[in-house]
Amino acid sequence: MAVIRVVVLLLSMFSAVKAVAFDDVEEYLDLQSGSLMGLAHASYGARLDAHNLMIGLGYVPELSYHKEMLLYSLRYRYENATSWDIKGMRLTPFNFGVGVLIGDHSDLFLQLPERYPDGYYTPSAFRIIFNYQAALQVTPQLQAYFDMSVMDVGFIGYIREPDFYNDNYDYLGLEGIMNWGFGARYVF
Repeated sequence: MAVIRVVVLLLSMFSAVKAVAFDDVEEYLDLQSGSLMGLAHASYGARLDAHNLMIGLGYVPELSYHKEMLLYSLRYRYENATSWDIKGMRLTPFNFGVGVLIGDHSDLFLQLPERYPDGYYTPSAFRIIFNYQAALQVTPQLQAYFDMSVMDVGFIGYIREPDFYNDNYDYLGLEGIMNWGFGARYVF
């Protein structure tokens, strides 16, 4: 329940700052599947110039090797101005972001359980996500995108053991740490 309180607090702070500071903010609904965001992830987003801030909730269904899980996210994305017109649509291929992902699952934790000695493990429910997006503006209100993400622990593992990833995965070993997905945004 502490995670829900944090998300509600962040959402209220985000709304208050937006209402007071920025009148020209573009608001949108973002729906994504995959790329470390779960089967379905819905986010409320706001865009000011090339900067985007999103807060969201995702769902991962129960599978044979884990219970169902909720995901909470707070993400930032920078949209590069480079774009190409393709048959009346605009492709922006260089969008980069970073975010915080919190997993709500009984086997994950934000505070170290008492059964572990202090400092033995770091919190497993809290992750930093780095991502790349290529977005296609289909209509003035609708944008579709392809997303590739890397989790902090995957990136650290790749830096520490590059030979392991190069020997066991394709694409310079990046196949072992990257996840991909698709999404769409609707501007209000």
